[in-house]
Amino acid sequence: MNLSPILTLIAEALKIYLPAMVANATPVFLKQGKPLDLGAKFIDGKRVLGDGKTFEGLAIGLFFGTYSGIIETLVFKNLVFIRIGLIASIGALLGDVSGSFIKRRLGLKRGDPAPILDQLDFIYGATLLLYLIGVTVTLEKFIAIQVITLILHIVTNRIAYVLKLKPVPW
Repeated sequence: MNLSPILTLIAEALKIYLPAMVANATPVFLKQGKPLDLGAKFIDGKRVLGDGKTFEGLAIGLFFGTYSGIIETLVFKNLVFIRIGLIASIGALLGDVSGSFIKRRLGLKRGDPAPILDQLDFIYGATLLLYLIGVTVTLEKFIAIQVITLILHIVTNRIAYVLKLKPVPW
């Protein structure tokens, strides 16, 4: 079995989605901050987002996600990665915030598991914004990044839990 096409597919998917992954992962290093929803409740009487989504988390995610795009620009000698880094980071963070909004509507509390939503909301947000600016993601890359993300999510969240960076291992 020739692994070369599979490894190439994984590498190409990671090149596009690395900034989104970094943007999604870095806010966990902040223990607190000012909630994006400022404590407001939605028409259903539940918090709009909850305490887990903060201005500081949004800022650090955007900074490091975009910074990873700058690093990719230097490595691959292509300025398009700055734009991809910024847009993928914004999309990832918006996808994650949307996931929190959905979880609150479903009555789930911060830290309650929501399989697939917890793991892939940021990928869907990044993909949508990348599509809107004309970055084509093939179906193969889209499927590959979802599989990669599901595997990485399990591993990295368990590590973050052991390191006491997250209150739950999911």
